[in-house]
Amino acid sequence: MSDDVYRQQLEKLGEDVVRHRLANRMAIGDRPENNPPYEFVHIWLGATVAKRRRAENWRYGIVLTVAVMSAIAAVMAAWSLVIKSWS
Repeated sequence: MSDDVYRQQLEKLGEDVVRHRLANRMAIGDRPENNPPYEFVHIWLGATVAKRRRAENWRYGIVLTVAVMSAIAAVMAAWSLVIKSWS
């Protein structure tokens, strides 16, 4: 079988199921002849984890940027009230 077929099979099962089957030394494929090589499974899991971490880091950066901008806006709004009260 080709790498694309193995990849589709792993995507269909999902990361959690593949990790569980790998940890418990269970067959990953539906039949023994359809089992992807373990090296391929480990590479696929590594790539999946890397992709998930990139998405989490991107999301964290967006949330942090919005939080910092909101804090700056809040400080500017509060400071403008202080300046108005002095005049």
